[in-house]
Amino acid sequence: MRKVVVILLIFCPWFLKAQINNYWSYNFNEESSLVAGAVVGGGAGASAIFYNPAIISEINASKLSLNASLFAYEINNAKNVLGENIDLQSTRFYPIPRSISYMRKIPNRPNWNLEFSYLNVANSDLNALKYTEKEIDILTHLPGNENYIAYTELKTKVKTDYFGIGGSYKIGDNLYFGTSMFLSANSKYSVYQLDINASPRKTTIKDDGDELPFYTASHTTNEMVKFNDYRLLWKFGLFYKKQRYSLGLNITTPALGGLYSDGKKVMRKQSQNNITNPVTGEPIQDHLITDYAEKDEVTVAAKSPFSVAAGFTFYSTDNKRTLFTTVEYFAGLKSYRMVKAIEKESLGEGSILENEDFSEWLTYVDGAKPVLNAALGYKWLLKENLMLLSGFKTDFNHKMKNETSLLNPDKTIKSINVDYYHLTGGITLRIKGQDITAGIQYSLGLSNNGKQLVNLSDPVEFNFTELKALQGTRTNTVKSVYNSFTLLMAASFNLGVKKDK
Repeated sequence: MRKVVVILLIFCPWFLKAQINNYWSYNFNEESSLVAGAVVGGGAGASAIFYNPAIISEINASKLSLNASLFAYEINNAKNVLGENIDLQSTRFYPIPRSISYMRKIPNRPNWNLEFSYLNVANSDLNALKYTEKEIDILTHLPGNENYIAYTELKTKVKTDYFGIGGSYKIGDNLYFGTSMFLSANSKYSVYQLDINASPRKTTIKDDGDELPFYTASHTTNEMVKFNDYRLLWKFGLFYKKQRYSLGLNITTPALGGLYSDGKKVMRKQSQNNITNPVTGEPIQDHLITDYAEKDEVTVAAKSPFSVAAGFTFYSTDNKRTLFTTVEYFAGLKSYRMVKAIEKESLGEGSILENEDFSEWLTYVDGAKPVLNAALGYKWLLKENLMLLSGFKTDFNHKMKNETSLLNPDKTIKSINVDYYHLTGGITLRIKGQDITAGIQYSLGLSNNGKQLVNLSDPVEFNFTELKALQGTRTNTVKSVYNSFTLLMAASFNLGVKKDK
């Protein structure tokens, strides 16, 4: 028991990967990962409880599987995200622990198999900041140029862990049924900060010859949301296997009901000072609009979609080569209130924003468009006890070009949305009946025409389109490129006398 506890602690996920709003960014046991997760139709191994619980029946002996991505190196570049030629860039080198599972062959019950697992399903950690400084004429009532300084910071962490139990049952000569239940622990933490200041470069002399006292015009935006949400979901699978091929079907329910949520905090702030109407030359009233809520004041609902996956696996006549294919459809999620709280009364009164609706100032909205992903994998038995594995899969972003908020697009958690393409390769070596797997995954992320977080390249003193000071109107000109290399390693320990086929 002590050994099991130590193993669980070692594989607990302290480090996060920089992917968000993508369903297929995970890696579990590396044999299935190195064939790109194309294993709904067979060959899932220790990750069967997730991909298709009916495949748990493939084991011939109890098995303990440990999976660790030793390290990853990533480069993320979001071009024009803060304005034309104002980019956000980040580079990281970090370890990524992953999963642990135990597959149990039940004595005296040949038609039954069980599996217990911890799986890290979603990991993202975006931490980007930018300091922008230039000399421009932005304050219309003052002669000459001003110093324009903007600080932008975006932090977004998302982590989803599954704790599951599953089982499979043989219902015919070649047909198996399986189901699994997971406790989903979903954690989100997001901070967005924008601080803009414009001030005269030198002392300004008024018409009467007196000096104008130094001051700065400013705009600030601060947003923060944090919570942990716990829900249940189920998977139901079918698996049909013949000598040369096998077929699989897996249905995943939405995460049902909020069992419990904690760590809840939400804050939003917007302010401006010393801004003049560029049309009339009259001062625009300063304002500070801010509110905060936490714990029981906050309601959380973190939804996940219904999905259905189908897979086909083909085996060569000599059983030395295997081709894996899988497709999975994820249904869309209509715009819904992921986080909401009761706001203070009279927010925005006396400001240029007083006619705006602040009734949901602390609401964060989420949603998703439908997504179809596909994967292709290949396994080749080079010689006894040595296999070569490779794969490719798509990983489309479910937020791209999708308006998630019916109320206000600014009410969503800020993120940089990218479509990913994953290419994998590696080997599995069997030593005295135990499997050691090692390989590498290369991930390429691309997106075009994304909407800017803010426009700092063409700022105006007050933007009447977006009702914000010291910034321009945002455009859909963001181009993102993401590159990642991940070294993968896993070990499976067969605990029975028999060996897997």
